[in-house]
Amino acid sequence: MATRLCLYVFLTLAALYLVNSDTPFEWMRPDRFDVANDKFYSITGENCRSKREEDLMLPEEAVAQKPRYNMLLSTIIYSNRTALLHAHNLALNRAFFYSFMYQTLNQTYDFSTQPGLFYIYMAHAADVSASPGFINGSSIFFDNNCTYPNWYKKLNFNLTIPLFGPRAWREDDYNEPVNWLREPTNRTIDIHDYGAGRIRNYSHPMYKGNPWYKAWLPDLFEKDDSVRKFTYAVGIKYSNATGVFTKNDFTDYSFFGPPQPGQTSGTESLPVLISRPYFDCGRSDRWIVTASSPVVDYMPRYSPWIHMRRGRFVAVTTTDIEFERLDMNQCPLAEGNPAPNFFAGTARCRPTTMCEPLMGFGFKRGGYQCVCQPGFYYPWWHDGPFQGLEIEQSSFEEYDYSFDCLTVEQRMLIPNVAPEFVTRSKRSVYTPKQKFFDSLPKLQTRRLLSREKRGVLDALKAHREQMARLTQEAKVAEEHPKVLKKRFVANKKTMPEVLHRQKRFAVDEDAAVRMNNIMERKYQINKLNCKDRKAYELFLPGDVNFGVERQFEAQGRTALRLAHFLSNFLQNVDEYEEFGDLKGDRRLNETQIFGEVIANVMGDFRILGAGVFFDRYKFRMSPPVNNTDPRFVNGITREFFGPYAWRKTTTQAGLDTYNALDFAGFDTYYTDQSWFQNIKSRWGTNFYDLKKYVAKPMIRSDYNGTSLIRFEYYPITYRAANYEDGDWLRPEFKCDGRVDDWVITYLAPFFGMNDLKSRLEFKGVVMVEVKLDYLDINQCPGNFFVANAFKNTARCDFESQYCVALEGKRFNTGGYKCDCRQGYEYPFNDLAWFFDGQTMEQEHGKMKRGEPNRYHTLKCRIAGASAATASLVLVVAMAVGQLLW
Repeated sequence: MATRLCLYVFLTLAALYLVNSDTPFEWMRPDRFDVANDKFYSITGENCRSKREEDLMLPEEAVAQKPRYNMLLSTIIYSNRTALLHAHNLALNRAFFYSFMYQTLNQTYDFSTQPGLFYIYMAHAADVSASPGFINGSSIFFDNNCTYPNWYKKLNFNLTIPLFGPRAWREDDYNEPVNWLREPTNRTIDIHDYGAGRIRNYSHPMYKGNPWYKAWLPDLFEKDDSVRKFTYAVGIKYSNATGVFTKNDFTDYSFFGPPQPGQTSGTESLPVLISRPYFDCGRSDRWIVTASSPVVDYMPRYSPWIHMRRGRFVAVTTTDIEFERLDMNQCPLAEGNPAPNFFAGTARCRPTTMCEPLMGFGFKRGGYQCVCQPGFYYPWWHDGPFQGLEIEQSSFEEYDYSFDCLTVEQRMLIPNVAPEFVTRSKRSVYTPKQKFFDSLPKLQTRRLLSREKRGVLDALKAHREQMARLTQEAKVAEEHPKVLKKRFVANKKTMPEVLHRQKRFAVDEDAAVRMNNIMERKYQINKLNCKDRKAYELFLPGDVNFGVERQFEAQGRTALRLAHFLSNFLQNVDEYEEFGDLKGDRRLNETQIFGEVIANVMGDFRILGAGVFFDRYKFRMSPPVNNTDPRFVNGITREFFGPYAWRKTTTQAGLDTYNALDFAGFDTYYTDQSWFQNIKSRWGTNFYDLKKYVAKPMIRSDYNGTSLIRFEYYPITYRAANYEDGDWLRPEFKCDGRVDDWVITYLAPFFGMNDLKSRLEFKGVVMVEVKLDYLDINQCPGNFFVANAFKNTARCDFESQYCVALEGKRFNTGGYKCDCRQGYEYPFNDLAWFFDGQTMEQEHGKMKRGEPNRYHTLKCRIAGASAATASLVLVVAMAVGQLLW
């Protein structure tokens, strides 16, 4: 007993000592991040079932800067919100697709051609497999008795099942028996029907993890139909034979879809809602954020009283991403960091600095940097901004003395070049000497004036001689570059001057001229004159699209998603297979592929066109329902099938309309195009680089979903391309009467089994076309091996500044800033701490045209000495060091 008492007293004293000791993190006071972090780690898969629903959710403001559909065109989407925007667009994509399919194929004879069980399962598996790092889960949840399944033999087409909710999510497959290396591959997907099994009523109010259901379902009232549902129009032009269209005109289809809010509409009418972070208890056991969008169908679907039907929300499509991967913004609320933001103000920048968020930190402290406030500069012992990760790991002494900026002394006002200067210089008849004398202050004495006359005259003479010498050297260098180079190498006296001159003019002028030519061609060609241009003029160089792989990755993965789905479907679905009472899916049909490409365009405002182009005799579609021709009893094999959809803006109403057509109807064959030939030559016979994906489908045991059972084929494997296996083509002006704009095209191949089911073969290409104007260009210096048409064209003074590329400037020059280097300071007294690239470009243009400008003043000056107290400390430290030595 005494031993236990002594041990208890010892542990208590030790705990008190640790609490009262000066630990490195004692100075940090708890804030909102600690509140969210405690809840984040307190909920696990073992205790989540016993928690209240509120305990399984983080605050609504924990996800800041949510994408808003009606503000996407006028808002800059930074890199730290790319994943959330992709989840937003993909949920909208799937909602458009299902709404179009169920309303277009709404007749009784279309029942068998609607998406079947495998189609739905494989489509959502493709959402996950094609977007690692973006999407972790994808699903569609139907409302009660709103699912008309066409995959049961003994169930009448006019009967429904209670609930149907297939959900696919990425599985952590490090412990799979076939994974010998025990490293996660991100290529294993679980697919479960949430409407079956032990806990299957996700529509119940007591269901804890269904914020996507409560936001849209059930839709039982008609009073808000005019606001919550919007009518979309699509025109499709079919072809039933090579080189011939079925009709010369487009067949119009109108269908109800998700809401279409105006610019001033609130969040209640948005087509996509972003949920608050919640714990996905019993399933993925992760904190996730869900983007959801509604699916509209005519209900009741099959009824003799058609006038009683109405458009109704029958399901909701969702895409999930892990909350831990979303970057939070710890900076204070500002114009670039609007409310609501739960973590705003938790950054620990010093008063002399201000906060800038960084990308890639996720739900973790330190995802920011502290830059100097206007009027301050970095100390000589620190190069660049103070990193938030260093601040969060610092002691109080380090925090108090190591992360402050120094004051800029004697700040200058921005020079204002008066217009009178130009007018006076034009009409002036004074000599240069008299002009200079008149510009001197009148209060100076004659002695001072004469003395300064002599000094200034000497300076003017020296400057005139230097400019003449430099002009002559530049002229000789342009005419005889090799001779001048040899002379400079031989003459050592001129070498320092040459090096100094080349350092001052660090911009690659040849690259700048090439950049101006590229921009001029880009802006000169439009839809009115493109027909008169030569073929090569409709292309820009390939190095213009530098950075497209990163900036347009979400759009490329949209095409890759469709390529993954087609690969999975064409490799695993056989129309002759049946599984007891469960029917297998039939072959793909025209409407399904048209719906996919239309949804790709409608779901992402950056995508101007999208298409699927099957190789010759590789598309075999299901026969029409009313087919009587015995030749087509086993399906129809088309020579060409290339559905293509594009976005078309109407000038009258200001709304986007969408058209689609089959490229098989044209006289020219798309298989003869260079882009199709190149990707086919690469993937026609070589499938070595294709990755193997594994899907594990769990289906319901009966109509009512009593339990979940494995599908007959478990697991399902398929091989498909990665994002890096696709091709980004060089910018092209699409002068075809459809897009009529500059676009960058991404191509992704898809594969299927041959007719004998014996081997893999190339089936075709999926295409998306992205608008070039949304591409940010990078004018900052780059390595010689970097293929960037705009590198080394920034107009910074690289002796005192360095270049930083900015996001959101799009395809315009000046999308950079010139920050001061270490040991230099921003001299002007304004609200900036850097020189904006657009200002640099404008002032340099004025200088080239001979207009008054201040280009030579846009430099950082050498930083002044430290304050007197800092100098005294340095002197004392040196004296103490001498004594110790």
